[in-house]
Amino acid sequence: MEEDFSKYNAEGTPLREAQKKILEVLLEFDRVCRKNGLTYWIDFGTLLGAVRHGGFIPWDDDIDLSMPPADYRRFKQIAPGELGKNFVLQTEKTEPSAQQGDGMFKVRMKNTLYLMPHDDLAQPYSKGVFVDVFESVPTPAINRKVFAFLVKRISKAHGFMHYNKRINFGNIVRWFVFPVSFFFFHTIVWRTICLFSRKKCEFTPMTRVLYGYPSPREAIYPLKEIEFEGHMFPCPNDPDRRLKDMWGDYMKLPPADRRKVHARFICTDTSSCFTNLS
Repeated sequence: MEEDFSKYNAEGTPLREAQKKILEVLLEFDRVCRKNGLTYWIDFGTLLGAVRHGGFIPWDDDIDLSMPPADYRRFKQIAPGELGKNFVLQTEKTEPSAQQGDGMFKVRMKNTLYLMPHDDLAQPYSKGVFVDVFESVPTPAINRKVFAFLVKRISKAHGFMHYNKRINFGNIVRWFVFPVSFFFFHTIVWRTICLFSRKKCEFTPMTRVLYGYPSPREAIYPLKEIEFEGHMFPCPNDPDRRLKDMWGDYMKLPPADRRKVHARFICTDTSSCFTNLS
């Protein structure tokens, strides 16, 4: 018997309303890309949702996209003049207080609010609902266990150095350890591997990888289209291979206790979420 997911995002629920707003951001992003001939595709959890659910994963609250380097850079250049008035581009340069880092940018919707556990309300960066856009870079096809080993050490060190941490004894020690770890595993080991290996795959930059394994280019290009929430969007040429590289048996549902949204708080219309009591 097929599982009933209505308890997560049935029509009229707060999560479903948030998903609809996030879809609006995707449609605006898609409009700008098609108008300017830019290549992108739905990826990661969004691709999984399209294949397994025909749209959002029922308990998901974001959208993941990928772009080749040239298109990724081009979008950041033209977005300020191309995006509609209700949308804003958030990059490491446009809003440095967001600590976005490189290898990813966001397109956010104004007059909405999406708060993650690490968001800082004291900082002035945009905090509306969003889509994540990742740069997809040439990557060597190395042993999976070696790749996972490097990802764990590089992402942990990079994440600690990138985001603000509380001052305590453990973090003071980590400030000495993690820069050395990052330099060794990313700057020396990973870059050496990239220098002497054929880059037959594509993936996000190593500092952005959290899980999964790079997919061969023939699994991505040429792109085709897939239905997501009643609309057609670009997707990898072989979604099955892409998703197996990410999760293995991707059709197996996670246990109920792991079906969680990312946000701590979402508001789809800030004009109705706050009242001036003065």
